[in-house]
Amino acid sequence: MQQIKHYNEVTDIIKQELVMVIAKTHSCSTCTTINDIIAQNVKHIAELPVYYIYVDDIAEFRGEYTIFSVPTVLIFNEGKEILRESKFINFAKIDRLIDMFKH
Repeated sequence: MQQIKHYNEVTDIIKQELVMVIAKTHSCSTCTTINDIIAQNVKHIAELPVYYIYVDDIAEFRGEYTIFSVPTVLIFNEGKEILRESKFINFAKIDRLIDMFKH
């Protein structure tokens, strides 16, 4: 899992075939463990690149992608958002999506 440190990286990252971006804040307690939670609950997580971004450091991302709560999990396919899960994340839904695209 890699951190997105600059807003200008976002466009290139989301152009990939299937990519997950996790929006976090530094003060969110759930956000600090979301990586482990996703790793434990999403069977196919190893099959796609995963990035995280601190929206309190890169406010442009929060505005551009309408992030109202954290953690927010976004999955993009070739630049288009195809899944968004916030707060109460449906891990089975994420798994089904990855399975559909990767198998």
